[in-house]
Amino acid sequence: MRENEATSDLRKPLWAFVALIATVGMGSLAYWVNGVEWAPSVVAEMCLFLLLIAVAGVFPLPVAPGVKADVATAVLFGAVLLLEPGAAALAAVAGKLTSYLVIQLWGERLRLPGYKYPFRKYPFNLGEAALSVGLASALFHALTNGDGVLTPAVVPAAASMYLINTALVSVVVSLEMGLSPLRVWLMGTKENGLAELSLFAFGFLGAIAYRASPWTILALFIPVAIIYIAFTLLSRANTRLEEALDRLEALQGRIVSTSKLASIGAISLDLAHQIKNPLAILLGRLEGLQDRLQEGSRERRHLDIALRAGWRIQELTETFSSIGQQKWVNLDIRELLDEAFGMAGLRNRKMIETRRDYPEGPLEVTGNPVLIREALSNIFSNSMDAVADGGLIVIGVSRVDGTISTRISDNGVGIPSEKMGHLFEPFYSTKPNGHGLGLFAARHIVEMHQGTIEVQSVEGQGTSVTISLPAVPPSSETPEESSDTPLSVQSQ
Repeated sequence: MRENEATSDLRKPLWAFVALIATVGMGSLAYWVNGVEWAPSVVAEMCLFLLLIAVAGVFPLPVAPGVKADVATAVLFGAVLLLEPGAAALAAVAGKLTSYLVIQLWGERLRLPGYKYPFRKYPFNLGEAALSVGLASALFHALTNGDGVLTPAVVPAAASMYLINTALVSVVVSLEMGLSPLRVWLMGTKENGLAELSLFAFGFLGAIAYRASPWTILALFIPVAIIYIAFTLLSRANTRLEEALDRLEALQGRIVSTSKLASIGAISLDLAHQIKNPLAILLGRLEGLQDRLQEGSRERRHLDIALRAGWRIQELTETFSSIGQQKWVNLDIRELLDEAFGMAGLRNRKMIETRRDYPEGPLEVTGNPVLIREALSNIFSNSMDAVADGGLIVIGVSRVDGTISTRISDNGVGIPSEKMGHLFEPFYSTKPNGHGLGLFAARHIVEMHQGTIEVQSVEGQGTSVTISLPAVPPSSETPEESSDTPLSVQSQ
């Protein structure tokens, strides 16, 4: 509640300033319009500039991918030099308003490239246009007394128009962002000053050409149209180039990740092969010892736990040894979660509170049970390591748009923001004694099953891991083995 009140207090000066500029701008417009002698030639010239200003607003010049330049400044400055203050200010306000309404009403339908401002910005924009254009025109005509366009008075007219426009915009931005108006003005001038100067120069040249012959304005449309089309095509080409570069960078990242995974996979396969024989001996001896211990005794319970861990190792080695021949089966994600949580708990001695939110109904995914269980177990192990004794882990499952979404949340130490971008890199770990393979392997397994994995964390508050896997349609049959397709093919 206090935050909302503080935001409201910060916006009061902003709305007051916007209302002030809109009121002063419209009042100045009414004053200047009242002094215009509306001869047919004046009305025709004003309508021409109104149309040009509207067209410039509807079709900004594309200068870079996702960046467009509003070239209306050039037309507005031409109006400053050629029209009386009232006619120039009225053309600026009416032209801008026309472009705003066209974009709002037909912009999406006609795919127009102009900016779609929110309605709350219209009063300020129109008031600012009336003030900057009207004052600049009044200054220019006061200094020239109708002597023409080729005069040093162009410089103070341009300077006044630029300063009024940028000063008012800087104040609004400073009120919105809580910055110094001078700092905002200096930043804007540094970034856009030369571009604005070029627009003033273009407007000045257009005014000279118009004074020589009004029909030259029509002749200027041809090079302007060529420039506009050229910049549009260039911007589109640059956009496609940037997209291609992004895809290339992503592909390079996948190649590096795949090469690391291949090396790890080769070592894992060799290790799995080497473990088989000694593991078989170990399990055999443990089973022989199990028959000699009394059922229910403390020693028997510990031996049973050791045997379950041994059989898990056996299951994993078999999976890694023949991963290309594994078959897909339909699996209930709730059973996998419970099994994975129990497996992770074997390595942890903390007293951890657990909450499960499992909905009713079928929640089946298709895949390899050993691999999915291993991925979930890695995530649970991270959560258990992150929480303190007495911590909380919440497991939620939901079915959303044809996917089974599993969310594992803890109230542990969280992950620093600077480390979030490295979580899925091999051999990178946020734990002192971690190997950095748990999340790396989990993501590879999830992606192998056409799923996604996301991590959200706030340092000091906890971490949430969301795994989404394609759901088995409720109406589909659930045979024990749904396909003979190898995992290596399904993961592509």
